[in-house]
Formats: sequence, C-alpha cells, structure tokens
Amino acid sequence: MMWAQRFLLRLQTLFRRSRNAHRLDDEIQFHLEQQIAENIATGMCTDEARYAAMRSFGNPTFLKEETRDTSGWLWLEHLAQDLRYAARMLHKSPGFTSVTVLTLALGIGANTAIFSLIDTLLFKALPVENAQQLVLPNWTSHGLAESVVNSVSCDCSEQDDSGRIASSAFSYPIYSQISERSHVFSSVAAMAGNESRLNIGYKGQASRADGELVSGSFFSTLGVRPVLGRVLAAYDDRIGASPAAVISYGYWEKRFGRNLGVVGQTIIIDSIPFTIVGVSPPEFYGVRTGRPVEIWLPLRAPAQVGPGEGAFESRLNWWVLVIGRMKPGMTELQTRTELEGILQQSIASDVKQTTKPETIPHLGLASASKGLNELRRDFSRPLFVLMTVVGLVLLIACANVANLMLVRADTRRREIAVRLAIGAGRGRLVRQLFTESLLLAALGGAIGLLMAFSGVNLLLGFIASGPESITLSVTPDVRVLGFTIALSLLTGIVFSLSPALGSMRVDLTPALKEGGRDQAMGAANRHSWFSGKSLVITQVSLSIVLLVGAGLFVRTLAKIKNVSLGFNPQNILLFGIDPAQDGYKDQRLLDFYQDLSRRIGALPGVRSVGLSVLTLVSGGNSFLRTRLEDQGGHLNNSERTGANYNWVGPGFFKAMGIPLVLGRIFSETETSVQPKVALVNEAFVRRFLANRNPIGQRFAAGDREGIEIVGIVGNAKYADLTQEVPPTVYLSYLQFPGDLNPMHFEVRTVGDPTEIVAEVRRVVRDIDTRLALYDVKTQTEQINQALFQERLFARLTSFFGVLAALLASVGIYGVMAFIVSRRAHEFGVRMALGGSRGGIMAMILRETLGLVGIGVGLGIAVALAASALISTSLYAVKPYDPVTIAGSALVIMAAAAFAGYIPARRAMRVDPMVALRYE
Repeated sequence: MMWAQRFLLRLQTLFRRSRNAHRLDDEIQFHLEQQIAENIATGMCTDEARYAAMRSFGNPTFLKEETRDTSGWLWLEHLAQDLRYAARMLHKSPGFTSVTVLTLALGIGANTAIFSLIDTLLFKALPVENAQQLVLPNWTSHGLAESVVNSVSCDCSEQDDSGRIASSAFSYPIYSQISERSHVFSSVAAMAGNESRLNIGYKGQASRADGELVSGSFFSTLGVRPVLGRVLAAYDDRIGASPAAVISYGYWEKRFGRNLGVVGQTIIIDSIPFTIVGVSPPEFYGVRTGRPVEIWLPLRAPAQVGPGEGAFESRLNWWVLVIGRMKPGMTELQTRTELEGILQQSIASDVKQTTKPETIPHLGLASASKGLNELRRDFSRPLFVLMTVVGLVLLIACANVANLMLVRADTRRREIAVRLAIGAGRGRLVRQLFTESLLLAALGGAIGLLMAFSGVNLLLGFIASGPESITLSVTPDVRVLGFTIALSLLTGIVFSLSPALGSMRVDLTPALKEGGRDQAMGAANRHSWFSGKSLVITQVSLSIVLLVGAGLFVRTLAKIKNVSLGFNPQNILLFGIDPAQDGYKDQRLLDFYQDLSRRIGALPGVRSVGLSVLTLVSGGNSFLRTRLEDQGGHLNNSERTGANYNWVGPGFFKAMGIPLVLGRIFSETETSVQPKVALVNEAFVRRFLANRNPIGQRFAAGDREGIEIVGIVGNAKYADLTQEVPPTVYLSYLQFPGDLNPMHFEVRTVGDPTEIVAEVRRVVRDIDTRLALYDVKTQTEQINQALFQERLFARLTSFFGVLAALLASVGIYGVMAFIVSRRAHEFGVRMALGGSRGGIMAMILRETLGLVGIGVGLGIAVALAASALISTSLYAVKPYDPVTIAGSALVIMAAAAFAGYIPARRAMRVDPMVALRYE
C-alpha cells in the first residue's frame, strides 16, 4: 500500500509545479488516470490515496468536487472547465466533429430560413410609430344588399361558397363620417382598395411604377417621416390642389440615383405632371406586405389618375380602406361598438323594406399593426407545411447525431469507467456530456444561421418567380436569433439525452479490465444497442414520411404539366400596354391597337398577333351573369349562373392556336354600332345549349342583351391549369371600346419570342414615347409562374426528402458498423466453426433490412395519416397513391441496403484467428 501512496505523492509534486494543470496533454493525463484507476479497481489504493489523487489532478472536470462551496463563481469555474475540456475532446476528433456540426447546421439552417419567412409574413410589425395602435375596420354580410352596396373594389375582398362576403372596403362618405364623428381614433387615414399601375414619364423615358392613392392624413396617421422633403398633407388631397407625389426610397435609388435634388422635380404620371414633394424612409414600402409601393398620390388626384369625382360622392361604390390609430386607453370593444353605430347610421337611408337583414353589412375590426397582408392567405399554409418538413429533417439529423454520439460514447466507455472509479460523480459526467453536445449544437446553430441567409434568398427567389411581383425584406431580428438559439439548445438536449443516460449504466469492473469490453454485454452496451436500433427505426420512419410527401408533390407537378391546355404555348410573346392612362379613348384607342397590331405583325419572324384583355393561365378572370333567350326571344331570368368572359381581337385564336370548331371568327370590320357577336367554347355549349344548335343563339352578358353566337371554339385553359375548363365567352374588343383599359398582346413567332422584344419596344416608341410595356414574358414563362407553388413544394420537399434519406443511410451505416465491431469475436467463432463468409454478410444484411422494414412500416402508417393534411394541395393524385408509397419504400430500402453492405462486407472479411484473440 505504501508504494502506491508514495507514487501519488510524486504525482502531486509534479502537478503542483505546473501552473495550468488543465492544459496537460490529454494522452499523458489519461495514461496517469488509467494507472490510478487500475490500482483502485484491484483494491491496491486506499480512500486516502484516492482523495490525494483528486487533489493532485487539481480537481479536473471529470472528478467530483469535494467541496460544499455553492457560490456562482464556482459554478462559472466548473462551466469554463467543462467547455475547455469539451473543446479539447472535439478537437481530437475532427471527423466526428465536422460531420456532426454539418448535419446539425443543415437542419437548424433550414428551420431558421423557413421561420424567418414566417416571421416576416405573419409576425413582423410595420416600421411605423406604435404600430400596435393601428386598426383596420372591415365588414361581413351574407350576400350583397344591392340598395346598399352596388360594387366592392378591393384586393382584400373575398366570398366563400356559402355566399358570405368579407371586405375591408367602404364608401368614401362612410370614411368621411368615421373621420368626422369618431371619438376612439386620434387620427384616421384612407387609401384606395386596389393598387394602381402607373405610366411614368421622366426626361423623355417611359416606364411603369406601382402606385397607391392615399388621403392627406395617411403618413401622419402612420407616423412616417420623410428622409427628404415632406409627406402628403391635407391640402394636397383636395379638388384643385397642385398634383403632388411622394416616392419610395427604393424608387428614388432606382430611377433617380439618389439625387438629393429630386424634391421639386416634375414627373409625368398618366399624362399629368406631378411634383415630387418627398421621399419615404428606406424601411417603409407601404402597408401591403410583399407588394411595395413606389409612388404615393393623393386620393383626389386628377380624374385621369384618380377614381374620379363621382367615386367620392357615391354611397353605393365601396372602394376605400380605412386605417385608424386608436387613442390610448381605448379598447377594441369600444372601438367596434362606436364604428358599428356610425356604419349603420351611414347606410340607414339606403336600406329598403325589401332588403334582407342578413345582407346588411356589420362591422368588424382587425389589427393593422402588421399591415394589409394578403400574402398571409396565400403563403401561410405552404410555409407551415414546409416548416413541418424541415422540422422532420431536424429530427432525423438529431437522431443521426445521437447515433454518432452513441458510437463515440462506446469508444469512450473505458474512459468514463476510469473517471467514475477515481471519484467522478455520475451527474458530473452527464453534465460534461451535455456540455459537449451543447457545444456541438452551438457550432451547428452558428453555421446554420449563416446557411439560413442563403436559404432565405433561395426561397425568396422561388416566391418572386410567381405570377405576381413580390418583394420581401427578410432580415434577422430578435425573434429569429432567439428561435435559432432555442433550436440549437433543444437539439443539443435531444441528441445528447440517450448517450448521457447510457453513461449512467457503465459496469466498472468489466469495463476497467483488459478484454472486459466484450464481456456479456452489460447494461450500457445493451442500452447503446437498443437505442441505436430505435434511432434507426425513427430515422427511416421520418424519411418515409418526407419521401412520400415529396413524391406526392412531384407527381402533382408532373400531372399538371401534362394537362391538355387546348392551345399551343410555344413561341408566344406576351406583353401589356395601357394607352388609356395617357388619354387614349373611344375610336382613337381602337385605332391605336389596330395600328400597333399591324406594325408588330410586319416584323420579321412574326407569324400572327392577337389581343386580349386577359391572357390565358394568368390567374385572372372576368365572370358575368349569363342569361339565354328562349325561342320567343325572352331572357330566361330564372337562370342564376354565369360564364367567364374575355375581350379579344380577331387574330387571338390563330396566335394562341385555339381551333375553330364551328361557325366563324371575328372580323376586323366589326364595330360598336353593329349587332354584338360572340364566340363560345365547347364547355359553354355543353352547359347551356346541349340540345340546341348554338349558332345564332342569343344571350345577355350582365346588362348587355342581344349578343349572338357566331362561332364555337375549342376548350382552352382559362385562369389556371388545375381547374376544369369553364364555360367561356369571347367578345370582340372592337365592339366594346368602353370595356378596354389595358390590353395584352400575344405575338407568335417563328423562333425564340424573346428576340423580338427590343423591336416591339421600338415600334411602341415610334407611335408614342409616353407608353411603356409591362408584364413582358413568354407564354411558357407565364405557365411556369402559375405553377410556382407546385414547383416550390416539389423542389423543396424533394431536396429535403433526399437529404433525409441520406442522413438515414448515414445513421444506418453508423449503427451497423458499431454492431459489427461489437460482434467481431462472434463472427470469428462462427467462421471457425464452419460458417461461410457469405452467410455472415447475409445475416448482417437481414438484420439491416429488418430494422429498415420496421421503420418503413411505421413510416407508411404515419404518411397515410399525415397525407390527408396536404390533400388540398394535390392534383389528380390520391394522398394514398400506391405508386408514390412503393417508390418511397424502394428508395429507402435501396439506400439502407447500400449502407448496410459496407459493414457487412467488413464482417465478411474478419480473420477468424484475429477475431478469436480480439480483446
């Protein structure tokens, strides 16, 4: 006994000479620990010697602290020791550290990127003063009371299948009443319900810009101050005021190069000169999330730009959005009660005895602190689906890292036993393992946050490729950083839980003896074995769920792409133009369109030119009530149905490749004074004229009667690709000049249609330099834009599904490699007794595929239950599609077979003589 104590005293002297005992080489320190542990394990060391050893090592992190000091400084010292030791241990295993950190970075980065978009769309407040005080009045009714509301013009109005209407638009007289009589608002502002696309002329160059009509109190109500000049005021929003405009910071940069002298300059908007009076701050793009405004104009702008004086007097035209700032101390109930009274008093004179009570609008109230977020309706569900997908990927990544930690914990089992033998507490060991895991998670979170920026830009690119121009400013804030930190900590706890619990089950005596690692697999080994297999099953199950979801979305996209369009989308250039904003009207407007059509048709490489108010597969539609005449020439007023309408030119059908089935197409000589004619599609004939000869039949479209059908054309997709072709009526634009605002051209070319864009622009400039083209794209680009949500789902879910399968394969490989290494002695015995190498490989592969089979079965069950949640996003594919499920199972089984083949091949090559001597 005395020699052991003398040995410990020499060690104590050695370590006292070192100023930083914790910096000793880990290999030397571990060797010394082994020597002490062996003495302890064989009973050759007294308790006094053990305590002397603890003091000699300067209380390293793996030893139990024999002190009752619970001060915060001691806790911080222990934490610092744990972090230093964890960093050294991770530095010694660069391969393990790199794989683990990269795996976590992928999972955390994907989740952070999706959350950043969700935060911007759903949670981020407007960059204005006290945004929480802003409210947006709205109303609901079941159907329209025609004597009260004649028309609703607002992008944020909707109607469900039950006839319930919800809108935020009010008449201007109602806004005036709220502004004058309300006691709950400190200020009230108004804006037009629809955005405006403006023709802008500056220094002889024509362009287009997104504009918004607002009241003079708009900026003051929001609390927005300009960076240059001033904002619009009440005196700008009155009849006869000098036309004034405020431009956005982004438009100032893009169009004026941040010229400090921009205030006071004149721009031509729809042929009217406006004076720029100010520039908005860089963070303010308006109150419509994702749809930035470039120019703000007064509501009472000249009639050519604004809504016209009649809109301000009409009580039946509801087109104004109202934004109010609540006074401090006012509650939502008080505000809603007062505004409901003002609304009912304002419409009381228009309510008739015959008005149905359920059609009378009743007021509601919504928070405007986050702006008018129409994108919330379009993107909230897809983003939450993607958030679920990346959450599953993170779980798979955690399971994969947990597998790696289990394997690493097994290789460190002797080290852990040594630490326990010389006095380390199990709680302290668990804390050390947690510290290593949290350090890995912190590194993964930091790299994941950097990866999230690239991921956000990728997602924004996908969203911007949609049919509408969407601009979002996604920047990290406290919520995003907090989410990343919380996610990193959570993942650190999740993937360290199993290895930490396993460390509590170490059997000291077998673990400390040479050759004891393989003896009768103890509780810790059994725990690692069972946990590893459980994690593999979990990974495979989650991977199957993601692969099935990805397969459903990919098959949906493929089905939609193979839909029969009813027209030929190849080699067609689309563009829009709006000469009416620059003063063209009536016959002059018609002459312009005809002249432009002839000039473009004469360009080299152009085969045909068409015109239409609506382009096909653009997402827009025009729906009118349709009533057929009976044999006596009387309209059938009992029919409460309608059709989709489009105003087109004679060359439209040839340019689009829509076949004429019966009758004739429009003529260039048809005018507004001649009898009105129409072409209808085959769906219209089946719906309304199944047993009658359609040619010569007459009908009414809205309030226009006596329209005669002169031709039948083939069915062509109208608003989008996922709906059945609706009954469609084509009217000649030459006969309805009053219905023409902007028009779209369809130019079919011999080759690439984008090659003639410059020539088309030159032709337009030759006619009128004030006019600018917009929505310039090919028909195939427009179709791709219409499918952007399906492409977004298909691409991202496919990427994450493949990533999940790859992570699952790595996890399977890690677990099977661990099992093979643990059973090397067994394989040697089997081969020594006559077992074949092929049999060993088959046994390992059977075990691998057995685990995967269990995971596949569980995954399919979960996928069948979860796929119902995405059924509304599928097209022509059932949520339980057998082809998708079978394909997903085959993919994961093939990946698992490959992952299990490498350890199985290693087991097959075990030398029996070497294996029999193993440990």
